[in-house]
Parts: sequence; structure tokens; C-alpha cells
Amino acid sequence: MLIAKPIIGGIVLFLGRELHFLFAAAMAALIGFRLAPLLPSQWPGWYSYVFIGLLAVLAALVPIIHEHLGYVVSGFLAGGYLLVEYYAPGVSTLPLLTFLIGGITGALVLGIFTEWALMIVSSAIGAYYVGSYFALPWMTQILVTSGLFVIGVLTQVVLWYMEKH
Repeated sequence: MLIAKPIIGGIVLFLGRELHFLFAAAMAALIGFRLAPLLPSQWPGWYSYVFIGLLAVLAALVPIIHEHLGYVVSGFLAGGYLLVEYYAPGVSTLPLLTFLIGGITGALVLGIFTEWALMIVSSAIGAYYVGSYFALPWMTQILVTSGLFVIGVLTQVVLWYMEKH
């Protein structure tokens, strides 16, 4: 599971807007990774993968079925996850109030600003996960993550511009 987060981050970093359903699935999967240790211990180990997969599939179906509702759901998942990751990084629990506050804020932001917000949020999340995979000094880590963020946003803007023209 250690390699899954940077792989998801890399895909979301460059293709978050283009593959909106994948962004929603990735956010649900990252939340599932945090919730998996809370599953009953008597269940077989592979149930956690089924749980994470089901969350991802359900979240991916929403943008496919209804695009604007997909922005709201993606924003809710991303905002909740980001605030929980900031408030309690690396903890296997999910503080409910923190998740709800971040989720409502994220749903409002992505619901209002749609594609532009999706490009920025997906690039930020992708850059964070790709940059955090490498063990670097903190200043180098900040520079690498910032560079990845800028490259991710520019890539998504160029792809969006090419799609329109």
C-alpha cells in the first residue's frame, strides 16, 4: 500500500480534471485507506481491499452519472480528506467533525468553481502524495512539491485548452 498513494497522486496530479471520475475514486480510496484499519479484525485481510474498491467504485460512478453532482461529491471527499490529513496526519481514524467541516467547504468550492477548482485541488493533492513519497530534507521537499504542483496545474490547463480548441 505504500506505493499506491504516489501512483494515485501521480495520476491525479496530471489528469485530475480530465479523468474526473478517477479523481473522485482516488479520494474515496484514500479515505478507505484511513478507514480500513477500523474494520473488524475477525474479517479476512482481503476484505479491506474490497472495502476500498467499493468506496472507489461508488465515488467514481457519481461524476459519470451526473457531472455537477460529481464536482460536489469530489469536493466533499477532497475537502474532508485534506482537513483530516492536516488535522490528524497519519492517524488511522477519521475525526468526524473535522471531516464534515472540510467536506462541506470542499463541496462548496468545487460546486461553485467546478473545473478550475478541480484542476487546482487535484494538482495539490497529487503533488502532496508524489512529493511525500521521497525522503528529502524539508526545504527540498517543499520545493519539489511546489514544482510538482505548478507542473500539474499547467499540464491540466494546457490539456483543457487543447480540448477546447
